[in-house]
Amino acid sequence: MIDLRQTKEYANYMEKIGWQVEKIQNPNVKIQIFIRKIPLLGKVVKIQRPQFISKETIDEILISQKPIALYVEPPLLPLFSPLSQFSHSSSCFLPPKTIHIDLKKTEKELLAGMKIKTRYNIKIAKKRGVVVIKSMDIDKFCNLWKSAARKRGMWLPLGKEITSLFESFGLNAHILLAYHDDQPLGGILLICTKDICYYMYACSTPEGKKLFAPTLLAWEAIKLAKKKGCKIFDFEGVYDERYSQTKSWKGFTKFKEGFGGEIATYPETLVKYSNPIVKLLL
Repeated sequence: MIDLRQTKEYANYMEKIGWQVEKIQNPNVKIQIFIRKIPLLGKVVKIQRPQFISKETIDEILISQKPIALYVEPPLLPLFSPLSQFSHSSSCFLPPKTIHIDLKKTEKELLAGMKIKTRYNIKIAKKRGVVVIKSMDIDKFCNLWKSAARKRGMWLPLGKEITSLFESFGLNAHILLAYHDDQPLGGILLICTKDICYYMYACSTPEGKKLFAPTLLAWEAIKLAKKKGCKIFDFEGVYDERYSQTKSWKGFTKFKEGFGGEIATYPETLVKYSNPIVKLLL
């Protein structure tokens, strides 16, 4: 299965948010790499979830781009050629661990695989009158997302990123919004590829949490992904003890675990710096 980060739509998204995209194609390799120039320092290059990459391709990138740092985030399956002179990065760009829901299962089987509390909360949300609808209003979702973040004491200026992602994927981007008495309670932005549906952004108001809107939203998202013919629902990130930056994910990790599925752990992010000083600066 081709990862989201290796699709043409994602390349378009990366260009919208300021990354240069280059494609490398030969009989054995077809990947896209992301490049950003850092003033006074040089280029940072990312290779994210390629199906396969060889030492020869890495050498080609090092020669042509001359990056100060080259990051490689390996794929899940063992289709990755060992890379010498790389070290494990202390941070990651993509979620290094996630939960996959098998959408080949029936809805009855999916419900049976959930924790009892999760199934119960879905019923309670419906009983209390929470309604989930599909929407194409990305501005409404962004405003709801930013409002929910501020109420949690957070300031995450990701409006441009969210809008750019939605626009880049077109008909493969889906918004679900939850309402109660015509008041918005929360939402989810999903991105679908041929085989995988990704749970990219989600938000909820305090009232939405009280009414278990996030649980109903996630269940409706899983059903929508199944209806679209996807094989896997990817919760796109859970806590990973290997990376301290994911400690704040422990809360929503417990929420996601309630839906069952299987933990998918990616190999650690690799990095090659042009010199030791760069490592201290980045």
